Amino acid sequence: MADLTVNITETITLNGQTQAESYNQTISGINHIDIRNLNCPSGSTTEIFKFSSVPGAGQFITSSFQYGRVSNLSSVPIQLYISSSIATPAFLISSGSSFVLSTSQITSSLTPSDFTLDNIVSVSVIPSGSAAQIEYYIATT
Repeated sequence: MADLTVNITETITLNGQTQAESYNQTISGINHIDIRNLNCPSGSTTEIFKFSSVPGAGQFITSSFQYGRVSNLSSVPIQLYISSSIATPAFLISSGSSFVLSTSQITSSLTPSDFTLDNIVSVSVIPSGSAAQIEYYIATT
């Protein structure tokens, strides 16, 4: 078992004033990591990983998931789709940016009073324009 340390640092100098913020988190009990670079062809959906109750190629056990990051390494934006049985929201990830998952659950609402937690089933990418290269980093217990 190992500890995963996640550090996020934001620094800006605006009008001669430097402002810096730092966020650090330690996630204990990590037994496995998976890091993968993928080329995602333009004009199609590429499923980059899935969650399930059993392990498999590109598939992680839902209850073991602790941390995930999807980074857009290309020069074009990507659409990141996070699918569950109740919803598939999409997020536009700019070139050079990352999206972080801290849980394997997603919330969706059809009306303001209808909030439901549901397990994420899969994460997919569609490049905006030409092909895109992405990287994912998954940590599990």
